[in-house]
Amino acid sequence: MAMPKVSVVIPTYNHARYVPWAVESVLRQNYPNLEIIVINDGSTDDTAQRLQAYENRIQVINKSNGGTANALNHGLQRATGDYICWLSADDMFLKEKLIKQVQLMEDNPEVGFCYTSFIVIDENGLNKYTVTSDFHPTRQEMVVNLHRGCFINGSSVMMRSSALERVGPFDEGLPQAHDYELWFRFLRHFPSGFIREPLISYRWHGENMSLKPATECIRIVQQRATELFPEWLGD
Repeated sequence: MAMPKVSVVIPTYNHARYVPWAVESVLRQNYPNLEIIVINDGSTDDTAQRLQAYENRIQVINKSNGGTANALNHGLQRATGDYICWLSADDMFLKEKLIKQVQLMEDNPEVGFCYTSFIVIDENGLNKYTVTSDFHPTRQEMVVNLHRGCFINGSSVMMRSSALERVGPFDEGLPQAHDYELWFRFLRHFPSGFIREPLISYRWHGENMSLKPATECIRIVQQRATELFPEWLGD
C-alpha cells in the first residue's frame, strides 16, 4: 500500500545560520514520500545562498517579507501532501517523527491534527532539557486547558490536509499566536492526537519570537475561543 504523502513547510526570515539544520533534519527522516517547501520570507542575510545546496531536493519560494503567518500560508497553498507539517527554520525534526505521526493519523482517521513533546536545545544545538507537552483525551478538556495557555509546540504538529481545508489557513492578521488560534479552530471540528515521545528539537536563543509574547494577540485568541466554544468557555 502506498504511503501517504507528507508536505513539510519551513518558513524562514534571516535564519541562514539555522535553516540548513532544519532542512537536513527533514531530509534525514526515514519517510520516503515527502516534499519540503521552504518559504524565504524576504531574508536579507545569505539564506538564499545557503539553500542553493538543496535545490534539487527541496522547493524554495522567495517572496517579500510578509510575516510568519503569511509565509506559512504561502507554503500551505503549494503543499500537495495528505498530511502537512510546519517546521520553524531554527528547529529540527528528530528521527522517525514523520513515520510515527503518519501512523497515528492513519490509525485514527477522526483526528484533525497531532503533536508531540520536544527537547529544548541551545543556539549551538546542544540538548538542554525535555518538555513533556500537556494533552487531554477529550475535545472539551483540550479546549478548556488550552484556553489557559498554549502548550502545543507548532513545529511538532502534523495536520490532516482535508481537515485544514475545512478550518482554513493561519490568520495573517495575528503577528503572533496565529498557531494558537488555529488549534482552536481545529478543535471545533476534530479531536487531536498526541505522541508523548519528544520528536522535535526546539531551539531556544535570543531571537525567538516566543521570548517576546504578544499579550494582545493571546488575548484576542482567547476571546475568539470563548466565542467559538460558548458551551465550554462561557460564564
